[in-house]
Amino acid sequence: MPQRKVVILAIVMALVVTACGTRLKDSAFVAAGQKANGTANGSSSDQSVGSGDAAGTGTGTGTGTGTGTGTGTGTGTGTGTGTGTGTGTKTGTNPAAAANTASDVGVTASSIKIGNITSIGGSLGPSAFGVTLNGLRIAVAAINDQGGINGRKLELATCDDGSDGTKYLSCTQREIQNDKVFALIANNSDASASGASYSASKGVPDLGFPLNNGYYKYPTMFSIYGVGYKRDGKTVANNGNLEQPTGIYRYFKQKAGVSKAAVFYYVIPVSKQTGCFTEAGLLKEGVPTVYEGGGGNGKCSGAGENPAAPAFDSDVINMRSQGVDTVFDAMDVSANQRLCEAMDRQNFSVKAKVSTIEVWGEVVKTFQAPKCRNSVYIGGSSSPYSDSSNPMVAKFQADKAKYGARYPQHQWTLEGWALGMEFAEGVKSMGANVTRKGFIDWLNGLKDYTLNGLFTPLDWKQVDFTQLRHDCNVVVQWQDAVSNYITKAGTNSCVEAPYVSAPASDDGS
Repeated sequence: MPQRKVVILAIVMALVVTACGTRLKDSAFVAAGQKANGTANGSSSDQSVGSGDAAGTGTGTGTGTGTGTGTGTGTGTGTGTGTGTGTGTKTGTNPAAAANTASDVGVTASSIKIGNITSIGGSLGPSAFGVTLNGLRIAVAAINDQGGINGRKLELATCDDGSDGTKYLSCTQREIQNDKVFALIANNSDASASGASYSASKGVPDLGFPLNNGYYKYPTMFSIYGVGYKRDGKTVANNGNLEQPTGIYRYFKQKAGVSKAAVFYYVIPVSKQTGCFTEAGLLKEGVPTVYEGGGGNGKCSGAGENPAAPAFDSDVINMRSQGVDTVFDAMDVSANQRLCEAMDRQNFSVKAKVSTIEVWGEVVKTFQAPKCRNSVYIGGSSSPYSDSSNPMVAKFQADKAKYGARYPQHQWTLEGWALGMEFAEGVKSMGANVTRKGFIDWLNGLKDYTLNGLFTPLDWKQVDFTQLRHDCNVVVQWQDAVSNYITKAGTNSCVEAPYVSAPASDDGS
């Protein structure tokens, strides 16, 4: 069913939508055939590939090495000391691997090639978007180390677009035309709108982070958080309007007691789109926006913050004069840090500073603003990376320790890993005949999908936005006392909430 919101970040869109999908087991395939069985007095060895079985019985006598031969299904010889039975030997092939063929673009009998385009070298640096690619790399390494998916190993082709739209399109064309990737997984770039229509026109599945409106338009594009739009390739979102349930704003009104908000967004259209969406949701739950970063008194009346020269000290003065007690933003880590430091510098605090998922990492401990950083909250759709009581989080942390110990802790790293595991589930469900259409059909067929309890329920089925949504939200808060985020609301924290609507920007997707 529909949409969830996780304010995504910087120069881009956030608020995304979850849905409903089936819970499927997450288990890596281990290629192992059944062994031919036999027994011998002493030690015996057997060899078997695939599912071939051979049984043999025999006896031998002696104090040294005795041999025995027997009859059964297949033939076998055994060795042992004294009296024993021998092992049967048969060579076969794993049934899944044996049936594998080159069933679609990027698929061979032994491999599947996936692509990823992420902004690493852009103005925001590798710590902004690159943390998601870290997670995908961990997943690929773990899956391959455990035998691949039904006998096929994953190959990962990556491209850094440097947060440049022209380069993003070039990366998309290269990976589809030259690298022949089967699917695009965990793409994360503020320039991704430029490649959306091209990848969709080629029928390439794209399961990634919704930093462009193509995820709300094309049938081949799937937001990690799920959406409830028709995605017919013609109209963005719901006839040009984004829809979002308001449960996250109700949480902050009821649990944190907020009453007057300031909303920060950049002058860039997609960031302002997120800010306007946030203001509409807050107002629906009875929390008016009385100030906007860069100047403005609500209802998206302001132009937005200039990312090159934000006036955060002036903003703090204006927030205090307007009685602001909560701050929501659609900005990157650097801007969040500077805003926090301006607030502490002027001894201005709020009940909740609700930041983007980009801030959901250990980077927040570097903020030189202890009052502000301890008021940092983040809303999302997945169990926190800090909550190892969740079996899927524990699995992620084990994989990270083995394959990506050098990477910093970040929620987007967990979610990048999760997309790799979700892809593996979809491919595994198809057996030997892996096709793009099959993967797309698998995604479309999910209902209340949680990836074994990692996510709040999501899917991509069309919904009626005039009805209430069973809206579930994860909420975390940074606490210096534990030097980490603590969980304030888990994946089962749900309310019945209405949808709120805001126009989608024309981002070129």
